[in-house]
Amino acid sequence: MGSIRLLPDILASQVAAGEVVERPASVVKELVENSIDAGARRITVEFREGGARLIRITDDGCGMDRSDALMCLERHATSKIRESSDLASIVTMGFRGEALPSIASVSRFRLTTRPREGGGGDPGTQIRVEGGVVRSVTDSGEAPGTCVEVADLFFNVPARRKFLRGLQTEAAALLRQLEPLVVARPDIAFTCIRDGRELFRLPAAEDLAVRLRDLHGGEYLARMVPVPPTMHAGIAVTGWIGAPGEGRSDRSHQLTFVNGRIVSSPVLSMPLREACDGLLPKGLHPPAVLFFTVDPSAVDCNVHPAKREVRFRDPAVIREASLLAARTAWRRTAPSPESSRPDALDHALGGLPGPGNDPLFPPIMPRIMPSGPRGYALQGELRVARVAEAPEGSAPASPNTSSSRGGEGERPAALFLGSLAGRYLLFEQEEALLLLEIRAARERIYYERNLARLSSGELESQQLLLPEILEVSPADLAWITGHREILKVAGLSADAFGSGSLKVDALPAGACDRPVREIIDHVLAELGSLPELETPLLGTSAREALAASIGRLAAAGAPHPAGERAARMLLEDLLCCRMPYATPTGRPTLSQISPGELAKRFRA
Repeated sequence: MGSIRLLPDILASQVAAGEVVERPASVVKELVENSIDAGARRITVEFREGGARLIRITDDGCGMDRSDALMCLERHATSKIRESSDLASIVTMGFRGEALPSIASVSRFRLTTRPREGGGGDPGTQIRVEGGVVRSVTDSGEAPGTCVEVADLFFNVPARRKFLRGLQTEAAALLRQLEPLVVARPDIAFTCIRDGRELFRLPAAEDLAVRLRDLHGGEYLARMVPVPPTMHAGIAVTGWIGAPGEGRSDRSHQLTFVNGRIVSSPVLSMPLREACDGLLPKGLHPPAVLFFTVDPSAVDCNVHPAKREVRFRDPAVIREASLLAARTAWRRTAPSPESSRPDALDHALGGLPGPGNDPLFPPIMPRIMPSGPRGYALQGELRVARVAEAPEGSAPASPNTSSSRGGEGERPAALFLGSLAGRYLLFEQEEALLLLEIRAARERIYYERNLARLSSGELESQQLLLPEILEVSPADLAWITGHREILKVAGLSADAFGSGSLKVDALPAGACDRPVREIIDHVLAELGSLPELETPLLGTSAREALAASIGRLAAAGAPHPAGERAARMLLEDLLCCRMPYATPTGRPTLSQISPGELAKRFRA
């Protein structure tokens, strides 16, 4: 007998669910998309325990009669396409007919539906399914529309259920999945209820700006500028984009839609980064909500099981349209980049070309050699002398005195030469040129200090004189409030303040001079997706993540070392670290040019 055989229908559905249903957030996405395709004008999303216990989606769409209600639970049953040519012109959110049977195969599922029109005296239908097996089909007296309940997700697939993260993380992921659907259709009224408490109730609106304000608050909208309707090669672009100078360290606040469908594609996001060159430092990305209207035949939506990705027939045209839309929006608000660029960015964007950007100055590669358990050395032992306090008018201490932290006075200390471009400190040691990047050095120093404090307790915090109230999205609020005890260990005290607002009482002491909004955005961008933060007892990796994140924030806001004494102290503090020659992310802090390398460059 052969070893190849067909899978049972239920097992095949569970395998398909592995592609479509990754977590509760995936269920919400699929069901809300079905409600949108059904022509709903009101959609209510309710969930409990992060969606693992219960998800209920109720809409006032067209509904289904009994035959359609039973048919929709069959695999690949759909009303969206009829033949293969339809795949070239898809305009609906869903089309494969996999979602409902896949979800029903891994949950306790209940479908209640009644046709809105043409139903006559049809009382409606209620179908109960458990683990893919239909348990009952009965009449229902519900109002026209559809209600889908998904209870005990993955109850019959314990291996999958074990991979779900904490309840707070799953709730935040569910809300982040819901956000683009809410933004995509401001003409639909949305209500979201979590664990019996209403998170938001958004009325239908004709203007996208109203939906963004209702969802994120007026402060968010004030940091955005409208993108005027832009046409390029038959592609229409509209929406909102961050004002010049507004940026985030990740792309989580970039929502790009193609024909109403949320899409994650570098073809759409990379031009936004290119458009803001000169307006934002490298590594930051502008927030954006952009809608692209494209000929459906020019987009292939059938390339990803969850429809998160698409393929464009002409990516170059899409890229040009995205670039043009961003530049048009900024041109309207800022006549010239110099006049609109914040003063804080002028210094970062000006100056000499960076390493590797000028053909006359190739990249400077560090030469790092082991030097015992304390770390590494750069071509011999590197030492620096602290400048002692001297009475006014007296001669300064010799730069070649021995280090105050060592006992080997016979070795020459590093000689401070000056600074370059507001970013580097230059030293001479044994005739070699040593370059220290200020921000990278501080990242390493603050990281090791923070890690030591976290290992013995918690980071120092600075209490605010008056609490600051911020408007945040429901997803961000859910994540912060769910992790408030862990964030308190990092020195940040924040909690919910009504619906859609966050009250911040204390900040990490090392970063208390930064704007509160910047600190919250930084924490969300860097820590929001770390599974290590889900347990109340911080492990080593979680402490390291917190220490590095707060260290980067403090280093970004620290002032430039003022004078020779401050420069020498920074170098000495760096060399006292366990691993002084790289940041926690592996970026070099020091680089050295030997006399031989200098001779080669000058052909000496």
